[in-house]
Amino acid sequence: MIFVRLLCLLAGIMILVAPPVMLYPNGNVMPDAFRAAGVLVGLTLASSGFFLIGMAGHRMRRSPQLRSLAGLLLAAPLLGSLAMMWRGGSPLMLWMCSAMLSLTIVLYMTFVMPLMSAQGHRRMREREVCEPHF
Repeated sequence: MIFVRLLCLLAGIMILVAPPVMLYPNGNVMPDAFRAAGVLVGLTLASSGFFLIGMAGHRMRRSPQLRSLAGLLLAAPLLGSLAMMWRGGSPLMLWMCSAMLSLTIVLYMTFVMPLMSAQGHRRMREREVCEPHF
């Protein structure tokens, strides 16, 4: 599991680094401010899900709030990858989105899904009161 968590940290860094690298040759055009802010928020949400699993993946077994937060944060790269594959134009973009989609599905099935259906601890029964013997 440590290798999967390290892969999550690498994916979170690559999500933040790859789009500026791909836009380098023609990225000097000033974009619309609202569109740029939306892309920045989407990239931050997508990378935060991977960073959360990379940093706190070992605690997800005991914390249902952390599992649900990870499930919600992994929805951003899942939906983003599906949208980019649907509208994709270049083969490089399709390869990158399919890799991110497969990693997101593997992470969701490994960290979030099995732990959601895991049984919790049983309630302990009350102690029996022993009467003192005289």
